[in-house]
Amino acid sequence: MNNTKWNELITAVKNEMSFPPPFDIKYLTQEEVTQSEFENKDVDYWGDWEGENFPTQEYYINIEWIKIRPRYLKYRGKLIAPELVDESKKIKEILERYNISFEEKDGFYCIYGYR
Repeated sequence: MNNTKWNELITAVKNEMSFPPPFDIKYLTQEEVTQSEFENKDVDYWGDWEGENFPTQEYYINIEWIKIRPRYLKYRGKLIAPELVDESKKIKEILERYNISFEEKDGFYCIYGYR
């Protein structure tokens, strides 16, 4: 992945998706990463695609991989089960449009910075 592809992905996620999906990033400098809770189940929070939790362009080169879960559980009240909001088709469409290689597994999409 180069900076152009990262920027295309980030811009499309922010502009085209109905919510910013949760994600987990592993950097080349990290020894280990604990397994994210969204790898095993749907979560009730969004990702911060433009805040302090997402790297700025000068750090894209340090991304080993990013895992995106394009689904979340929308809270509807204590007595009603949460609604599953699923944007899997949209994220796949974005990834294919920009020719970004990815692996799909158990409801999340893994994009490698290096292949």
